[in-house]
Amino acid sequence: MRTEPTTSSYALLGLLAIRPWTAYDLTRQAQRSMRLFWPRSEAHIYGEVKRLVRWEYATGTTERTGNRERTSYAITPAGRRALRNWLATPPAAPQLEIEGLLRLLFADQGEKADAVQAIRATRAAVAETYANGAAQMRAYLDGGGPFPERAHLVGLLARFYADFAETMLDWCDVAEAEIEGWPDVRDAGLTGDSRRALTAMVERYERRAAALSEHTAE
Repeated sequence: MRTEPTTSSYALLGLLAIRPWTAYDLTRQAQRSMRLFWPRSEAHIYGEVKRLVRWEYATGTTERTGNRERTSYAITPAGRRALRNWLATPPAAPQLEIEGLLRLLFADQGEKADAVQAIRATRAAVAETYANGAAQMRAYLDGGGPFPERAHLVGLLARFYADFAETMLDWCDVAEAEIEGWPDVRDAGLTGDSRRALTAMVERYERRAAALSEHTAE
């Protein structure tokens, strides 16, 4: 049995620091606010919040309404201290988890149509999430949203995801067009498009590295 909190533990403590939640509402809010960069299943969230209670970082109060029981969770002073201590530590390095890219990595073991399908499915998923996020942010612009006092934080996260989603959508368009131009997904080697893409990436990196070096030297 795990005895140390994980990042997911602290993520739920962060939500409990805002206000108490029932288990159901905590799950809904976690999916609403964190699904784009820290997705976790309902079962994972339910298990995690129970561990917070065992560690005395949260309390759980069960009420009965008719034949139904409802448990409400709240953060404890020890939980707030643990959350503050975690926020003061360096975060882990960013990670990406995109199955469409994983399938592209091994596309030469399948058919060209499979690679194109993976790109199209990835594009559709990103476009749907982007549209849902835009609707969610529109509520804040209209003076709504569940926590308008936290809109400055939400705005920064929204800016990141919008940039990321648009980059993904643009990349999917380029990737699909390039794959469609291949005679096959096997043994194409360094094509003209691949060479141009790699050259542009290296040049961008070198410019950014030079700029960072100048900034550090000032």
